[in-house]
Amino acid sequence: MSIFVGNLPFRAEQEDVIELFSPFGEVANCSLPLERDTGRKRGFAFVEMADEAVEASAIESLQGAELMGRPLRINKAEPRGSAPRRGGGGYGDQSVQDRPSGAKGWEDRSHGNASQDASGFDQGRSRRRRGASPEGGDDTTADYGGAES
Repeated sequence: MSIFVGNLPFRAEQEDVIELFSPFGEVANCSLPLERDTGRKRGFAFVEMADEAVEASAIESLQGAELMGRPLRINKAEPRGSAPRRGGGGYGDQSVQDRPSGAKGWEDRSHGNASQDASGFDQGRSRRRRGASPEGGDDTTADYGGAES
């Protein structure tokens, strides 16, 4: 089991976190992840202790404790990918895929739908009013492909 330490001050070092947890037992591992691009600390840490009972005691005792003036958020670390995502709307989110876009009455034809090639709108980004005849003759058709008339 691993312990997640959130709301960690950015100036906190690995030694500070180890010192915070050492009264509860031996700290087997402590890591402060860094941002990939900048190399700065991300404001949280993971702590592993030698015994699971000691970890549970440390979590309960240190919840809300302050380090360098910041209240810490301490809990059992979840395996990567199992935590719920904030805000939703990810690529695999079915509710987003089923939701219609804000452009009512328009269909997006920009992804080259092969079954619609006869309409004349298969080049570039183009949109066509739903229900409009492919022969033209009405002004409900708009081409956004950048071609000038």
